[in-house]
Amino acid sequence: MDNPAESLWHRLCGELEVAMSPASFNGWIKPCLIKSITPISEERVIVEISTPSAYHVRTIEEKYYSHIRGTLDRLTGKKCDVALIVGDSKQPVQQDQYNFTSKNKDDDSSKKVNLFNQQEDESQKHKNDNLNPKYTFETYVVGSPNRLAFAAARSVADNPGVRHNPLFIYGGVGVGKTHLMHAVGHDLVKKGVGKVVYVTSEQFTNDLVSSFRSKMTDAFKKKYRQVGALLIDDVQFFSGKESTQEEFFHTFNELTMKGAQIIMTSDRKPQEITGLEDRLISRFLGGMAVDIGLPDYEMKVAILKQKATEMGTDVEAEAFDLLANTLHTNAREIEGTFVKLSTMASIQGGRLTQDMIQQTMGLPAKTVANVKIRPIKVISTVAKYYDFKNKDLLGSSR
Repeated sequence: MDNPAESLWHRLCGELEVAMSPASFNGWIKPCLIKSITPISEERVIVEISTPSAYHVRTIEEKYYSHIRGTLDRLTGKKCDVALIVGDSKQPVQQDQYNFTSKNKDDDSSKKVNLFNQQEDESQKHKNDNLNPKYTFETYVVGSPNRLAFAAARSVADNPGVRHNPLFIYGGVGVGKTHLMHAVGHDLVKKGVGKVVYVTSEQFTNDLVSSFRSKMTDAFKKKYRQVGALLIDDVQFFSGKESTQEEFFHTFNELTMKGAQIIMTSDRKPQEITGLEDRLISRFLGGMAVDIGLPDYEMKVAILKQKATEMGTDVEAEAFDLLANTLHTNAREIEGTFVKLSTMASIQGGRLTQDMIQQTMGLPAKTVANVKIRPIKVISTVAKYYDFKNKDLLGSSR
């Protein structure tokens, strides 16, 4: 008899191969495999799909998740929540799979799972190894695009669970959302608010799946509900995951009732996350929602100078100005570009100069003056800088 997971995967691939382009199917779907099918109730199951890399996980989440989930719902006749994990997708499935015509048999898998360690070392009770030691308030560069978010984060650090609970930070990639969240986390650890837990939305979902599969839901609840602060990154990936949203809803309610601090980040504001339940959107907006934009000129200069100090790089004053006027992107890419230029400077003599940047990046030596610029060019440039569309600036909306 065919393994239920393998059989379902072959049927799913048959459906997706017809509906998708060959390049998309072969590149993103074919390398994956269903790892487990875990029943939650008579009407709902969690399907765990193993992928080759974290890049696969993110791409499938963003582009193909809804299609895969809808197809699985139709093929199984049940509500399917899809959990994407990184693993060796070519290895055969080792565990018992759920058969849609019979119930799971009891097993001792819970004895083999140590994701939720019941015996917590008292010395580690108020620590969190997931917090990045480099992401502190002291290393966070503040400017106009993130000033409000920074003030809200400091307020949370000073008054955890009292002001701005939850704190919801949103913005584009690389603008410093995670840095700010970790900075608050470090301060909360110092305050001794209790255990500070930082996870990504993907890890929260995977832990939930593991708790169902190993029958350790109580341990899952202990991990996420008996805390002083819960920090969750990229909550936009809760979209469409009904079981995850259900569990997070109850976790959220219990933590806020106890006065525990909740901080979340997302690439968009709560009401713009499609597939997110209204009751969660309402709770996300019940505290403080702040956005972080792309850095302006002054902030870019500050970021570059801080990075130069960290790396001990000697930089010509005009070089900071040139880079700040040239790099129209997020803080992460600005730092990445500076690291490359700094490395090259150290090889060629030690000092990063304006001429070296112009040669390396292929920039013109002089800026052409008296260029006529049409209004639409200004609108397009401003819209692109702030991650809007032209119609957003030209429309009646504020």
